[in-house]
Amino acid sequence: MSKSTQQILDSWKNIKKNIDQFVKRNSVDDLQKQVSKLVKTAQKDITNVVEKDVQKVKARFKKESKEIEKKIEKVINDEIKKAQKFIDEQKKELSKIQNKLESLVPKKTAKKATKKKATKKKATKKKVAKKASKKKVAKKATKKAATSKVAKKK
Repeated sequence: MSKSTQQILDSWKNIKKNIDQFVKRNSVDDLQKQVSKLVKTAQKDITNVVEKDVQKVKARFKKESKEIEKKIEKVINDEIKKAQKFIDEQKKELSKIQNKLESLVPKKTAKKATKKKATKKKATKKKVAKKASKKKVAKKATKKAATSKVAKKK
């Protein structure tokens, strides 16, 4: 056999001898008790450390969540203020534009109304003149003329 395999076999034999000697010196029951005590103490130590860490993590998480909430509220409030300011400015501009439109609209409607009245009066004068000479012919002529004016407007 090779040297490395021989060394492994020798080490196994040494371990077996050590275990046999240990078992002879100590009873297996005592060994089991000692191992179980070691496991229990190790488990307690680990749980204590983990619980402390968990508590620290929880406290840090709460602290950071509160900080984040404050930052979010601040940002939201700032954005709301900006939006309200923008809306107020837009309302002012709209009111200015509306005032300008209201000042311009009555002037235009008054001019249009006067022009319409004047054209209607002229048409009625022609009807009157034609009615005096020939009543039946005048009615037909005005109806044709009115329909032709309407067609032109479209």
